[in-house]
Amino acid sequence: MGLHDACWTRVILFFMRWLPAPVFTVMAYPFTAIGYLLAVTPREALRANLGALLPGRGSSCLAGFQVFIQFALTYLDRLWYLHFRREIDWEIIGREDFEALQKHADGALIFTVHSGNYDIGASLFARKFSRPIHTVRMPEASDSLKKLRSEELKEEERREPNLHIHYNEPGGHLGMELCRRLLAGEVVCVQGDRVIGDVAPTQASIDGVTYRIPRGPLILAEVTGVPCYPVFLTRRGRLSYRIEIGKPFFEGGRKPKADEISAAWLKVMHGFLLKHWDQWFVFEPLVTRDPP
Repeated sequence: MGLHDACWTRVILFFMRWLPAPVFTVMAYPFTAIGYLLAVTPREALRANLGALLPGRGSSCLAGFQVFIQFALTYLDRLWYLHFRREIDWEIIGREDFEALQKHADGALIFTVHSGNYDIGASLFARKFSRPIHTVRMPEASDSLKKLRSEELKEEERREPNLHIHYNEPGGHLGMELCRRLLAGEVVCVQGDRVIGDVAPTQASIDGVTYRIPRGPLILAEVTGVPCYPVFLTRRGRLSYRIEIGKPFFEGGRKPKADEISAAWLKVMHGFLLKHWDQWFVFEPLVTRDPP
């Protein structure tokens, strides 16, 4: 019955079958407030990140709660979509870059962050793409949650044949498999912001802020030399999302150094997070402000 136990999701799903969506949206606020008070470790890590990112206001309790409630509402949207097949309203920004990525004959890397709704965003890409797309997920926080997620995602892969979901399990050889896929001309989507579990970190700084970001995606770009596209998702409202596809921050065609990719990616990611900090769903200490 811990915070990450799948029983909570199953309870929510039970009531979602009987209660209308607007009622759940209202109920999310008091229940999220309780969770915000009880989840001390993730709450304080989040406030530390926001405090470094937004000096003077990011570390406030209100700012932290804004992220928690956005995460809760996003999670409800995810359940409505995966379990009840509710339609998602999408606003797509950067259609020209999306078409360029789709027509690109060789492999490509998509860098994103843990914002908006990663799972339904991957489904949208798979549906629009005429080629396979491979997404990478972090291991789940509990065995029960792993079992539930596995059932959900297998069903999603069945619905979207171009979608292939991989878990970055400890001791696995996922990096080699993704490298092979990229060299074979396929598209791989990675989260370029989360460092949890056995993920190897690296540090990168911009505007007096230092981030801990995963090294794996940078090495993939270094080894394969494929173009790297930024894609970000944000929630606009209930079952309504915006997806932003940007121009590649690395054009590909040569073997760059990981530090070059890191600097280019950090500039794009940092700009997005300054605007959409309330939708950055990371609850681990990843950001520090450099001494003056």
